[in-house]
Amino acid sequence: MGHRSLMRSSAGKEAIVKRSSATLHRNLVAVVGAAALSMGLPSPARAAAGDLDATFRSGGTVVTDFAGHIDIGYPMALQPDGKIVVAGESGLDGNPKFALARYNPDGSLDATFGGDGRITTDFTANEEVAYGVAIQSDGKIVAAGTSGGYAKFALARYNPNGSLDTTFGGDGKVTTDFTPNADYAYGMAIQADGKIVAAGDAGATNADGKFAVARYNTNGSLDTTFGGDGKVTTDLTSYPDDGLAMAIQADQRIVVVGGAGFGAPNEKFGLVRYNPNGTLDTTFGGDGKVTTDFGPKPDVVFGVAIQSNGRIVAAGGSSLGPTNNPKFALARYRTNGSLDATFGGDGKRTTDFTPGDDDAYSVAIQANGKIVAAGQSGGPNPKFALVRYNANGILDSTFRGDGKRTTDFTNAYDSVYTVLIQPDGKIVAAGVAGLGGPNGNFALVRYLAT
Repeated sequence: MGHRSLMRSSAGKEAIVKRSSATLHRNLVAVVGAAALSMGLPSPARAAAGDLDATFRSGGTVVTDFAGHIDIGYPMALQPDGKIVVAGESGLDGNPKFALARYNPDGSLDATFGGDGRITTDFTANEEVAYGVAIQSDGKIVAAGTSGGYAKFALARYNPNGSLDTTFGGDGKVTTDFTPNADYAYGMAIQADGKIVAAGDAGATNADGKFAVARYNTNGSLDTTFGGDGKVTTDLTSYPDDGLAMAIQADQRIVVVGGAGFGAPNEKFGLVRYNPNGTLDTTFGGDGKVTTDFGPKPDVVFGVAIQSNGRIVAAGGSSLGPTNNPKFALARYRTNGSLDATFGGDGKRTTDFTPGDDDAYSVAIQANGKIVAAGQSGGPNPKFALVRYNANGILDSTFRGDGKRTTDFTNAYDSVYTVLIQPDGKIVAAGVAGLGGPNGNFALVRYLAT
């Protein structure tokens, strides 16, 4: 299963689909807590990097259901008070809606958010999914994704109590069309000045899909100082190109990453960097665009992070496809877009867990420069999977002995879609548990970092 949303179909309901050259688009319980306790969690004196954090709800794990529906958690954000917001969709088995859950620092649901820690938001009678979430400086929460049967960028802004913020778009919701075809917002971030940037695909179901970026003023209107009308699109290849994640640099330049050449025999890592006004940054790769090949099979970026020194770390999968033994794949770039040879010897690194489908969907940088990539491992019943690398790209043997960690929730499909580092260094991973079983649920795990 890939994490390139499954949403390229008109119905958008293929929640359980194995990767193939035609379906390679972002994929898409509590039993772990009991099992971990029965096996005996390590005592504080013996705790080590990569161990489950026993202070986080059920021995390190949390599972959340929205009224018995199939629910998938995609993005996650950390509030300054330590509360954790996870967004995604609820009701994949019916009328999917934006879904958000907020957790207290101990992993319990925060009842001050929506009354029970959970909210859902409908835009239309069609499917809506939140793929990005961020916290404003005033505590308001912005979620971004797709609405109307995967036709438009969709954003919603919430007050800290979970109610829709009617100062945003008039009713708390905004949608944006790029093309008559499917437009998806997969990533979003808040600029230092409060403007909101969303990035993804324009015309994803078209043979000429492009990277797409929209910037919004704080009231939800498009910012016409960005690209002339608030929107820009970028082609990398003659095949569809998919923007799947984004980050904003300290200098406010915008980095969007994804797949360059979906459906081509050899899809590659694709990166585009924009100046703050939306023009391509020609100091990056010569024309603002960079592609990276790991081998003759498809390679795709799903996550990106910016190091404190400005270098860009992109994480995804290499050799994607049902018979290609997909692996975690990371590449690190210098600020000019060239590969950083101090990482892995040539700027690239792949990591295998199993002969099955191993993909990194998110990446985060620790304060000490170590790199944590997270996603899924194995099949047909994938697990949460994390890898920690030293700053030079070598696996960190202080993390579980070999740098790798997996966590199983169910006998169905479990996967991390976002990872972040708390200020205390602990690692939080969020995603889905039990997809393809009786029910899929939001799932979180917190690990010790030292």
